[in-house]
Amino acid sequence: MTTARKRPFDIRPDTRPNWPFQSLRDYMSYLDERGRMLHVDKPSDVQFEIGAVSKKLMEDGSDKACMFWNAHSSHPDWHVAPPFDVVVDGTHRHVRMVEDAFNVSRDELFETWIDRLQPSKLLDPVIVDRSEAPCKEVVIPEEEVDLYKLPIDMCTAKMGGPFLSKAVCFTRHPDTGTSNFAIYRLHAKGPKHTGILIVPNQHVASVYAKYGSEGKNMPMCAALGVDPMMSVISGAPVPTDSPEERVWGAMTGQPLPMVKSELYDINVPAYAEYILEGEVVHDLRDSEGPYGEYTGYYSGIRDLPVFKVKCITHRKQPIYESVTIGKPPSEGNFLVEMGFNLEMTRGIRAYLPEVKAVRSLMCHGLVTVVQIDKKRRYKGLAFRAGHMVWSKKALVKNVLVIDDDIDIWDNDDVWWAFATHTQAHKSVQIVPDVSGCRLDPSEPFGGEEGVSCKMVIDCTEPFPPYHAPYMRGVAGPDEETYKRVLENWDTYWENGAP
Repeated sequence: MTTARKRPFDIRPDTRPNWPFQSLRDYMSYLDERGRMLHVDKPSDVQFEIGAVSKKLMEDGSDKACMFWNAHSSHPDWHVAPPFDVVVDGTHRHVRMVEDAFNVSRDELFETWIDRLQPSKLLDPVIVDRSEAPCKEVVIPEEEVDLYKLPIDMCTAKMGGPFLSKAVCFTRHPDTGTSNFAIYRLHAKGPKHTGILIVPNQHVASVYAKYGSEGKNMPMCAALGVDPMMSVISGAPVPTDSPEERVWGAMTGQPLPMVKSELYDINVPAYAEYILEGEVVHDLRDSEGPYGEYTGYYSGIRDLPVFKVKCITHRKQPIYESVTIGKPPSEGNFLVEMGFNLEMTRGIRAYLPEVKAVRSLMCHGLVTVVQIDKKRRYKGLAFRAGHMVWSKKALVKNVLVIDDDIDIWDNDDVWWAFATHTQAHKSVQIVPDVSGCRLDPSEPFGGEEGVSCKMVIDCTEPFPPYHAPYMRGVAGPDEETYKRVLENWDTYWENGAP
């Protein structure tokens, strides 16, 4: 059994412990200074144990990340040892952390995303010398590559093996030169290779297909341990004409520091903790899965492309960033759903400006909430908005439409609107037999997987004439009194606010 040991280093920022964060360590320092970084010094197993700790923190609604200073793996193939035994988890487990990444309140997130994503605000990255890039401090050549040394985790009981579930993967189109980065899961299958899930509608699929059509492998670099904004952007389906590294610049107001990879014409984040460089083989498949999916159930085993790792660069004392996936609540779900929320809102509002916000309430859109402008609404708007959302994204199945006086981030408020504003015979519209998602366990089985039924529920306040309770208004504290209480909240408690 691994024994506890002294922490090998202190958490210090690379540039500054405040916004805009250029690295994971900048953000970890910010959290640590504010008492939002938990520290675990006891030996912690990346096989299930760290995932179980993360699951409990998610269930408790924690807005803290967790540092595991003494990680090990009980998996028979793994041999995790210093300096690869430090893991951080939970940097995106709560909406407060997204507020940190954007430096705005949750009520301003949607407007901020739309405003900053204007073409005129996109910024090119800055390419730095390798001497200025912490990710280049140690270079491991192909003959010494051993993924079994890394604390790659298994967070659910029946996964097919350890997965890198938060790998930000960088590719470049061979013809256009357009770069792309996004989060793809990598199933660690051996000391020098992983599987990779490439979905046909993802940007990387067209790049992989182009290389494959020429009989070539696709160069790819996977960054582990990146700043919080990069993680959010990696989960967002940004437009193909807005390269993610330029979107990062727009969101932070400064260029992203990048450095050329060791082996390929691909730039990678200079402040990452690890970079895995290699190639996705064009004519080789290996079994991948099972995997704990966003639905809370497992996907099966499939033959998927293979990523052969030919080089690893990392910091002298690297931090491995893990993410827990599986049945909600999970950090993996929340992170990808945040990208969905922001970009879906921007896309829908371009056609229907009365939409204020879109939020996945559960399972990547299987339950989605759409918020509309109450002052601009008209009869039929709620259904129009709801149907537009599911028609834009096949994963969306059940849509609740609310007014903008309902807090879209407050599940209780959303369900209150559902409970008090709906009558099934006139508030619900159902559309059967349309494309859905094969992972939805409720869909028909036996040749009809991927065929779904969509439902839109109008949870907006009914139009007049009002029933008596509506005329009396919403029951709650006097607004001025409540505002004053919030402003003076800390003064009510002798030993600090509860």
